[in-house]
Amino acid sequence: MSKSEKEQILVRYGGSRKEREEFLRAMINPEGKPEVLSDVTVLDVSYANLSGDICSSIFAEFGAEVIKIEPPEGDPSRKITPFGVNRNGVGVPFIMEARNKRYITLDLKNEEGRKDLKSLAAKAQIVIETYAPGAMDSWGIGYRQLTEINPGLVYIAISPYGQYGEKAKEFLSVPDSDIAAQALSGVCANIGDMPGSGEPYNWPLRAGVWLSWYISGIEAALGGAVARYYSQATGEGQMVDVATADSYASLVGYPVTIGFTWNKARPRIGIHDFAIYPYGFWKSKDGIVAIAAGRDHDFRALLKVLKLWKYEDDYRFTFDRIPDILDQVEQFYKIIEDQTVKYTSDELVKMALEYSIKSARSKWRGGGVPIIMKVQKPSTTMQNPHWAKRQSFQEFDDETLGKFKMPVNFIKMSESPPRIKWVKCKLGQDNDYVRGKYLK
Repeated sequence: MSKSEKEQILVRYGGSRKEREEFLRAMINPEGKPEVLSDVTVLDVSYANLSGDICSSIFAEFGAEVIKIEPPEGDPSRKITPFGVNRNGVGVPFIMEARNKRYITLDLKNEEGRKDLKSLAAKAQIVIETYAPGAMDSWGIGYRQLTEINPGLVYIAISPYGQYGEKAKEFLSVPDSDIAAQALSGVCANIGDMPGSGEPYNWPLRAGVWLSWYISGIEAALGGAVARYYSQATGEGQMVDVATADSYASLVGYPVTIGFTWNKARPRIGIHDFAIYPYGFWKSKDGIVAIAAGRDHDFRALLKVLKLWKYEDDYRFTFDRIPDILDQVEQFYKIIEDQTVKYTSDELVKMALEYSIKSARSKWRGGGVPIIMKVQKPSTTMQNPHWAKRQSFQEFDDETLGKFKMPVNFIKMSESPPRIKWVKCKLGQDNDYVRGKYLK
């Protein structure tokens, strides 16, 4: 490795190059390491709600035996998919959440199906459900009834407004959906073009992915994992009540505080950030770049990189760079863009990196680190060798679904990492396995 390469590659593990490479290979490779949840059985009773599937996927990747329970006709989530794209009738999101799971069909509308669920719950450690609040209880298989059978059971319930309160009661018959959760949380009012842009450009927007379902699924898994830890210590189970509106609202964060401080709601500000500036997207000669320069010395460094130093002492842009005066934000946005369009995205990235390297070595440059990153398209992102080195994607070949690639091992851990052993989701494919192991 050359001296210049060493300067540009920062590692947090000392020792020789060989030792570092061995450590990094071991970090990335999950094989031969223990599955920390191998003694946990999870019943996923989620219905028409991907947040439950996402929650159980996390448990499955860490080694839990996850049994997805569906009605005989299948979970409607199987049909949810972008642009109608599917594999043998199964939607892409459902395939994504089919990691390491077992599938059994039970008809919870009849007594026999409910009896089987009770028998499974007696041997399980975690149950996940997304039915309307009180529905499982009314069928005799809710939190109250199942914990009588299994006092140590962790019962995760996911719904729009949670299991209790007036809103939960008012929206009892409204199915959970990602866009509803986004709307209920208030986040949509903060996304969209600035005031004055004219209709329809200043219309509230939703996040471009099903972020609410993902957030609530992750938060449910976190709560479930902590509850399981508590159950192991005390023998007592508990309910984990997740409201999707709460999950998304927790991300809104500082705009709420700003609203109380200013006594007015935060307006929509388009591509700008409300707390940091510059912090957004700018055109380049051949595409778009993301720029972040939150600290004062980062801001000054950016001015040097873009040859805009004459604005260093301009009171409009330096005295208070929290962009509460939107006209000033727009003025300076145009000043920056007049420079960025002179260069390609790669040139801008290189300019920022070279300055940052010199800044790190020089006590005279103030340590400023302007961040400029090329905005990638999915097609170009997948060509980046970074993903191959980290083994971030894996190819699967299923007799029903065919060949496909998907992201794997969402975090790297040295001792007890997640892993994907299979991706299969044929309706009822594990009926015999589950009945033989748990319902004899």
